[in-house]
Order: sequence, then structure tokens, then C-alpha cells
Amino acid sequence: MATATIGIEDRVKSHWIVSARADILWFSAGGAASAYIFWALWRFTHIPLLLLVGIWAVVFDETHGFATISRTYLDAEERQRHGKWLWGSLAFFFAIGPLLFLFRLGDYLELATVIWGYYHVFKQHYGFMMMYKKKNRDFLPEDMKLDKIFFAVAFYFPFLTYPLHSKEGAALLPFPIPVRLAAGYEDTLLFAVVLVTLAYVVRQIRKWRQGLDINWPKQLLFASAIPVNWVLFRSAMPLLGVYAAVTIFHNVQYHRLVWFYNQNKYAKDPQAARKYGLATLVNARWVTYVAAAALYAFIFDVVPRFVLRDGVGLMNIGMRNHIIFYFFAAPGLLHYWVDGHIWKVRSDPTLKTYLQL
Repeated sequence: MATATIGIEDRVKSHWIVSARADILWFSAGGAASAYIFWALWRFTHIPLLLLVGIWAVVFDETHGFATISRTYLDAEERQRHGKWLWGSLAFFFAIGPLLFLFRLGDYLELATVIWGYYHVFKQHYGFMMMYKKKNRDFLPEDMKLDKIFFAVAFYFPFLTYPLHSKEGAALLPFPIPVRLAAGYEDTLLFAVVLVTLAYVVRQIRKWRQGLDINWPKQLLFASAIPVNWVLFRSAMPLLGVYAAVTIFHNVQYHRLVWFYNQNKYAKDPQAARKYGLATLVNARWVTYVAAAALYAFIFDVVPRFVLRDGVGLMNIGMRNHIIFYFFAAPGLLHYWVDGHIWKVRSDPTLKTYLQL
């Protein structure tokens, strides 16, 4: 009897990454709320969109880029393990912008940044899904496949069809899409979304009837991350605002996850953490972490806005805009690249310890 009771409790109990309160506040519902608040401030107040985007860029986005720097370039152990790759990546992404501009391919950099940026946001949500699956032992083969397909299809549909509903989105494409082809394209994708969603819902009903774990943390993540994109990519908000609102959810998630990682790696054992060098000094306390992130954001976002003004030297407005964009793009692209490699549990078993997996 006792064994049966324990089995039932384990089956229905939800396991979180940090805690139920922290996960809901930062990783799912709270993160989604930040995106809706951003949209509501634009929609229902008279705050200029450029001001909202500027606040997002400095307070949320650039600082989350620093979060990656803090646990890689500032970490002596990481530099020793991956130094050549880290410094080579840094040189490449700061050079790619000027090279593309030199060969008059700057427009493709903007398109690539938007596509890669959205994929980066998707991959982070996907990573949280996989962590919740591991935490809750959600490894049935049928669910592994269906979860991945459902989340990818439902998450990507509003993004892939955005150019069909926005002139600004359509302008980013290198070629126009004929009306009939566009209609067929959207109908096909919508049919796939409906079909996969029905399969997913039926699977959850079957699991509930069989008494299997529904994995509620994962379901809450889906319910938070998927509708945000459908709302934003079908709103009348300009693309710059949509990009910021979608990403702010990602930023909120990332800051909390990195702080959880930092506390487990740099703060629990001060003696052992000395070997990590500057990363320990910055990441062990929230005051130093916030101060260093703010300084990074000031250098890479605030300073260019004041240094590069109209009519300075020989730079015209077009040149100035290109330089500012490349200056902004390099740290962002570097973040996409480095971040895409440093959270792989299979290739870095120490992550299991620091993320308590």
C-alpha cells in the first residue's frame, strides 16, 4: 500500500527547474506577461515605440547578452577549455558586418538577424521544454516526438506567415510572393497546425485517462510561449516593436536561468569558485552582476546613440545607420552563436550539476 501511494504521488507531482513560484514568474506566465505588457503600453498609452524599444534594448536585451559573456569570456575555466573558439567567434562576428557592407550585402544581414533571432528565441523555449521533460521523466517515445513537432509547428506558424499580413515583413523578403502562392502556402501551414494540435490534445486526453503524468510545467510553458507569437505577429505593431516584445519574454527567462546557474557555480563554495577568476567576482552577488550588465549595456547600446550623430565627419545618415546597426548586430549575433553551444547538457555534463538536472 505504501509503495502504491508513493508511486501515485510521484506520478502526479510536478518537478520544476528552480521552484514552482520562480518558474511560473520567470520561465512561463510571468515572462509572457512581460511581452503582453510591452504590447499594451504601445497599444493603449502614448509612450513612443522607439522609447519603449530603447528601454527594452538597454535594460533587458543588452544585459541578457552580458549574461552569456559573464559565464564564458569572464570565466577562466571556460577560457581555458574553449579559448580559441571563443576568441575566434568574437573576431568573426565583429568582422562580418563591415565585410557584408563592403560587398553590398548589408540587407541580407538584417534578414539573417531577424531569422536567427527568432530561431534563438525558439531554441530557448525548446530548451526549457526539454528540461521540464527531464525533471518530470517525460520520456515516452510517442511524447518525445509529438512534443517537439507540436511546439515547433505552433510556435513558428505566426512567424512564417507574418510577411503575408504585414507590408513591413514582406519588405524584408528578397522577392515578392504571388497572391495565389501565398494563400496556398498559408492554408497548408494552417492545416498542419490544426492537424498536429488535434493529435497533441488527443494524446493529452489519453494520458489523463490512463493516469499518466501530464507534465504541467511543460504545459504551462506551451500555454505561455505559443499564444504570445500569435498575438504579436497579428497585431498592427511595427516589426521593431514585435521583435522587442517577443524577445523580452526570452530575456526574462534567460536572466533567471543564468542567475540560477551562477548561484550554483560561483556562490555556493567561495573557495572552489576562486579558480573561475573574474566570473566569480561578477556573478556571485546580484549587485555586481547587475552593475556589470548595466555597464555592458551602456557601452554597446547607449554610447553609440550619442557618439554617432547626424553630420559627424564624413559620415552621412546612411553610413551612420549602417555603422550603428553593425555595432548592435555584432554582440547580438555573437550571443546567438555562443549561447547556442554552451547549454548542451550532453556535451557538458557539469551543466547537470549547475542546473540541478
